[in-house]
Amino acid sequence: MAVCVVAACARPAPEAEARTVLDGYRQIAHAVYADSLTAVVHLQKAVEQLRQQPSAAALAAAQSSWRAARVPYSHSEALRFGNWFIDEADGQINPWPVDEGFLDYVADDYAASPTNPQARLNLIAAPDRLLLAGQPFATTPMQRIVLKGAQQASDVESNIATGYHAIEFLLWGQDRSATGPGARPWTDYALSAADCTDGLKAAPLRHCQRRGLALAAAAAILHQDLERLAAQWSAMPGSYGDRLVRGDINTGLRRMIFGLATMSGEELAGERIQVALLSGAQEDEQDCFSDDSHHSLHHNGQGIRAFYQGRYGSLQLPSLAALARHREPALAAQLDAAFAASDAALQAIRSAGESGETFDRLIDPAHPQGTALLQAAVGALQTQAVLLEQLGHALQLGPLNPRAQQP
Repeated sequence: MAVCVVAACARPAPEAEARTVLDGYRQIAHAVYADSLTAVVHLQKAVEQLRQQPSAAALAAAQSSWRAARVPYSHSEALRFGNWFIDEADGQINPWPVDEGFLDYVADDYAASPTNPQARLNLIAAPDRLLLAGQPFATTPMQRIVLKGAQQASDVESNIATGYHAIEFLLWGQDRSATGPGARPWTDYALSAADCTDGLKAAPLRHCQRRGLALAAAAAILHQDLERLAAQWSAMPGSYGDRLVRGDINTGLRRMIFGLATMSGEELAGERIQVALLSGAQEDEQDCFSDDSHHSLHHNGQGIRAFYQGRYGSLQLPSLAALARHREPALAAQLDAAFAASDAALQAIRSAGESGETFDRLIDPAHPQGTALLQAAVGALQTQAVLLEQLGHALQLGPLNPRAQQP
């Protein structure tokens, strides 16, 4: 008969248990950003192949690499809101919506915002020097500093030249189809003056060259930003993740729960689904150029679930779900049911998209089945958010918003 050593068999102290949950959260955050970085390295290779040997196949390969790169990053968005520096970085990594005319050509009937003086600037075709927001600005050579500088100097939030959606636009072009993605031709990256195009129009070779340079620069900026975020979540002493795990437990749990609840309810259910459902406008679809929103929405939900359950890839770690079952079993059961419901609803949207009923079709006011599908996801995600907030209150963490003043 085995002898049980009291110290080894006793239940973990609440503080020790909570700290292992925070370390599980940190480990998954690091793994998600490491995977995002690896995927962007593959994207950079595909982009370079497109630049060096442009063809329809090379463009399709770069588009496929972009889609693959969106998967781990979509998981990472569950870290937003609770961790302030991620939202700050998001302005360069994943800004949206996009006034695409700021970066490249758009159709003549493009509805440029009357409040955005640079909505048709077209950095790709711009002269070497121009006035941007009233200040002299050099657009040559088309490198990282130009993209970052133009985005910052324009001082308009939707003037985007960096991040996933700028790259998406450079790969797919403007979405002018009600039933499909953008249709940028590979000749927009052609190496000869005889072949270079801006869509359906012949274009100076300079445009194709600058477009390729801008695409490579945007991918390189993304690589740098993700490398920085992965380091922030490493176990290295002094990193943000290390300080979170070793710091005040209630603060750490607040950051975790507030981020998951806000991403679930306000962002995913609200900004990404409900706003588009109410407007019926393709411009309110996040991955509108590629028509890939059904995948990103699904993976956003999977990210929230991964951080709650402590499971990502091969990782199975101490989790908020386990803490909830230990401290608040009845509420934990409700949360398990809520996560199952939201997962099923987002999977239904993903399945519809893979069958041709993409997000831009589902938001069509004349598509009642699509409306019902999206409303089911909104309801499930909002319920999930409310229950996560209830868990925070049940754990007596105080105001969940990390920026709120403590009583």
